[in-house]
Amino acid sequence: MTEPYIAGIGGANVDIHGQSFAPLIMRDSNPGRLHLSMGGVMRNILDNLTRLGESCQIVTAVGDDAYGQMLRTGCQALGMGTEGMLTRPGHSSSTYISIMDSAGDMLVAMSDMRILTEMDESFVAGQLELLNGAELVVCDGNLSASALNYLTAHCTAPLCVDPVSTTWARKLVPILGRFDTIKPNRLELEILADMPIATEEDLEEACTRVLATGVRRVFVSLGADGIYYKGPGGSIHRRSRRFDKMVNATGAGDATMAGILHATRKGLSESEILDWALGAGLVAISGKDTINPDMSEQTIQQMIKEYVK
Repeated sequence: MTEPYIAGIGGANVDIHGQSFAPLIMRDSNPGRLHLSMGGVMRNILDNLTRLGESCQIVTAVGDDAYGQMLRTGCQALGMGTEGMLTRPGHSSSTYISIMDSAGDMLVAMSDMRILTEMDESFVAGQLELLNGAELVVCDGNLSASALNYLTAHCTAPLCVDPVSTTWARKLVPILGRFDTIKPNRLELEILADMPIATEEDLEEACTRVLATGVRRVFVSLGADGIYYKGPGGSIHRRSRRFDKMVNATGAGDATMAGILHATRKGLSESEILDWALGAGLVAISGKDTINPDMSEQTIQQMIKEYVK
């Protein structure tokens, strides 16, 4: 490939979202709506990046079922490269089911990511040419510990990671210093830094500990409190938001990472990258689906202008 591109290695799955029309009654049948779409942390990040005009290649594994075909054709329809998408006969594609309450906040979720075990060291080795040809590579914590270890040892492009959960964050601890950029939430940062975070001072110290391992940039997602950043030379930036138009919280973190990567590719300053990260997250939560079809540079800039401070 001659055109600059971003490569993403990690999960791709079919999302099934259910939202209640009224307060949920546990262990009972509840009236609501179901929505099926393409998803997965990595696929969502690349989807957002593609909508922002980036050329992207996805490296993942799917089954030879209808969901796998849906994922492949869906990515291709977006213009995403799928030469790194492995189809495994006899396997089921990843699925993710979430139940949202009547306010749009996630109550519970369940996932089946067993096919990701097929993305072992040999799989990553077979994709190194594609990965190392990228300007940036992004991965997620859903990968196995052995795959992450091999990837971080052999990937020559700047490597960014979203831990995804506290469980997966623990896998990153031994190899943390091999990443250029990491985007944890507060709980994941506690695992990575091996310390509780109760104050602003704790937050800064935790980021300092992560940077000391060799990581270059830390973006901490703080939900409604915005984003905290610490980078090279100890530079610190903080962004918050005043936003009361949330429709669906699902997908905000994936869009935030996309905003970070896109702004990085544009060569923007640390402060501007933080604006784009938060702006992209706001675009995501203002739409009813995990991926807001209105995601664009223009909508992000409008969010920054109206809500980011």
